[in-house]
Parts: sequence; C-alpha cells; structure tokens
Amino acid sequence: MKQDTYDRMKKFFSPRHIAVVGATEKNQWFRNLAKYARKIGFEGGLYPVNPSAREVCGIAAYPSVESLPEGLIDFAVIMVKSALVLQTMEKLRNRGVRDILLITSGYAEMGHEGSLKQEELRQYCLEHDILLMGPNCLGFLNMRDRAATFTGGSVEGELTPGAVALIGQSGATSEIIATKLLKKSLGISLFAATGNEAVLTTEDCLEYLIRDPGTRVIAGFIEGFRDIPRVKRIAAEALERAVPLVFIKVGRSAKGVQAARSHTGAMAGNDGVMSGFFRQCGIIRVNTIEELVETAGIFARCPLPRGNRLGICTFSGGLCGLYADLCAACGIELPGLSEKTVAALKGLLPDFAQPDNPLDVTGSGFMGGLEAIVKALLDDESIDMVAPVTFAPPDDSEPLYKIFNDTTFPLARSSEKPVIALAFREVNDYARRYYHDEGMYHVEHAEDSFKAISHFMRYARHRRAFLEDLKR
Repeated sequence: MKQDTYDRMKKFFSPRHIAVVGATEKNQWFRNLAKYARKIGFEGGLYPVNPSAREVCGIAAYPSVESLPEGLIDFAVIMVKSALVLQTMEKLRNRGVRDILLITSGYAEMGHEGSLKQEELRQYCLEHDILLMGPNCLGFLNMRDRAATFTGGSVEGELTPGAVALIGQSGATSEIIATKLLKKSLGISLFAATGNEAVLTTEDCLEYLIRDPGTRVIAGFIEGFRDIPRVKRIAAEALERAVPLVFIKVGRSAKGVQAARSHTGAMAGNDGVMSGFFRQCGIIRVNTIEELVETAGIFARCPLPRGNRLGICTFSGGLCGLYADLCAACGIELPGLSEKTVAALKGLLPDFAQPDNPLDVTGSGFMGGLEAIVKALLDDESIDMVAPVTFAPPDDSEPLYKIFNDTTFPLARSSEKPVIALAFREVNDYARRYYHDEGMYHVEHAEDSFKAISHFMRYARHRRAFLEDLKR
C-alpha cells in the first residue's frame, strides 16, 4: 500500500466533523450513531441533515446538504432511500466531502437488479474519487482515535482501545464478536463492518491494518473475497510483519454459501480450495466466534513460541488428564521433562508428587507459590511455552488470590517464552479486567483456548518457515 493511500484511509477512519444525511428519530440508525459517538469519547461534531426537523436526538439539524458549514465537514453518513443516494452524493461532493458511509440497503444483496445499481454506484465513486464504505453497512468504531460512525445497536462493553482489529462482512454477527472481544478485556483498535463493499473492501482494510502500528492481530468474519491474488500478497506481508490474520470464513455448506450470497452479495467460493489457500498463506481459519476470540487473545498478549512443546502446571490430577486429552486432540506436544528439571522439581514438591508433564503439584505443593516450579519449567530446553495454574479473583475483597498469582506473573512478563494463565475458579468481568491489567492471556474455556494455543504454535512454525524462504 502506498503511503498516500494509507494516509487517505487513516483520515477516512478518523473523521472529526460528520454530516448525517437522512438523520431522523423515526428509526434507530442516527440514535445508535450518536450513542456510540458519545460512548467512545468522540470530540468532533455531528451534523444531522433533515429538512423537517430543527434537531434530531437533541442535536441541532440542518435543512439540507447545502446549508452545512462551509469547509468543515470531512465525512458523511448517508441514510436516505436508495433512489436518492446518487443525488445526495453529488451534493456532498460539491461541498468537498469524499469520505462516505452508506448504510442504505437494496443493492447487490437483492440480486441482479441490485447488482446493477451497485455497479452504477461504484462507477460514480471511482470517477469522482469518493471513498465509500457500504452500501448495506453499519460503519465503524475507531477506538484508538475515538471516532465512531457506527449505526448498529448491539456492541456491549466498555469501548476500550486494544491490539485486535475486527473486520466484519456481517454487521450483526460482527457485533457479537466485538462484544466478546471487549468482554474478554482485549480491547479493539478498529472495528469495521464493511457491508457490500462496492468501493472499500475487506482487502483494503486488511492492507491498511497490517501497517497500523496499534494493531497486532486482525480478526475477521468473512463471507467472500473480491481479489484472491491480492489476499495472497497481503497475507505474505502480514506474515513478514508478524500480524496474524484470524478468520471465520462461512460457506462450508451449500446453505452457508447461499446465505453469504443473499446477505452481502459476496461469493463464498469453493470451501475446500479456500481452506487449502488459507493454510498455504498462513491465515488462521477458525470455526466459532469463541475460538476466534480466544485465538485473537493469545496473539494479542503473548510473544510467538519457538516450537509447539507445552509445559502444564496445575494442582489437580483430573485437570492434568483433561488438559492432556485436549492437547492430544489439538496436536500440542507435551514433552517429557529433562533430568535436570525432574531433579529440581523433586526438591520443590512433596515426596508423593511425581514430576511429569502435565505437572500435578498436588494440593500441598502449591501452598508456597509456584515461582520456583514455573521457573524450572521455563528453564527446560524441551519446553517452548508454559501454562501454570492461577486463581481468578472474584473481586477486590480476597487479596490472597492476587498474592498467589504474583509468584508467577513477574516471570511471565520477563520470560522470552510465552506464559499463559490457566484460570482456576469462575472468571467474571472483574477477573477478566484483572488478567488484562496484568498483561496475561488466560485460559477460561479450555477447549476453545487449547485450540487457540494450537493455532498460535502452528502460525509461529509457518512464519519461521516463511522467513527462512525469504532468506534463500
């Protein structure tokens, strides 16, 4: 991506003065936009355009596009009927506005006639240098720059900035993903619901985000791509920059393909070919929203491992068995401990404890803390990553949990090997914020988390091979 293109997109996603043409209190769209603008801390201005209202949702309205402040508006959201869209865009263009979000539906998702109408829209934008998101689109939340044009209504949680970007070709589904990312206390850099992608595409957003210094991992809900060769080039650059791409790609079934086409007009493509393409390019494909969130979370919090050998440390033989089975199912290696590590652990554990991997330190063995035990595992050259048991604090009233965790968290922050927290006890919102503040990725739901660990290790292996090929 050329620098001027990157700068244009950065400006697009960081508007300061937003006109909203067709704003009304008769539907939820402007109300939602204003709500999220307030919630995100937007310090710019909203300028609703409605010829029949003096104000909309308590914000002073303008009777026409022509009456908007001269030279001030840098972005427009269009909410009018599709028959009025082109003439509205012409009026905005005459006022110097070329960054536009179109939420109006009735285009490619409606079949052949809608596709023709969308192509007319696309050609108009290309001829007049208009950067358009949509149609049939909910907009975006830029949490780092505190800018919002989001017209959906179901993103819950505190709109905190973070290292995970989210691109969604389904607005409503992406709202669920965004909510789960925020509830996990991961934070989001940019959430863009791209709709039909007449002009601004998923590929454009990906290319922009892999160069965004505030984004470490990109999650996506994908119904179809427009330019597969370009996706391949983007994936290669993402690998080089160590920005993982983690996607749910719908269309595994005939019904899934049909749903994607009828929703945004996207071509879902051959699923088997697409899976092979993802593997070849180092793109991580997941099956569920929960798996997506866990996978994004581990990449956002941890350095890449040097291999796929995991050391596990808990105080339950039952959990050792459960975790061993999950590792076997996910292709995660649990290596035997070195003689040096076994000897060190025998000096730290009760006589009846058996040093092994997974390691059961027993109910007595963890009473003095796990610092020396976890250090012994980290020092073992046969282990690439360590997962020790931690306690999820329910609130501020029980400091013993934090005291126990403080025996291992400093090791996690200083170690070159990834250290993840196996959360014992139920994890509530307080505990999620606690793990976030400590900079720790935590295993809350074991099955999804161990799948995430497997993706994490496989990606690291693929990237090492990719970098070796670049050197040749």
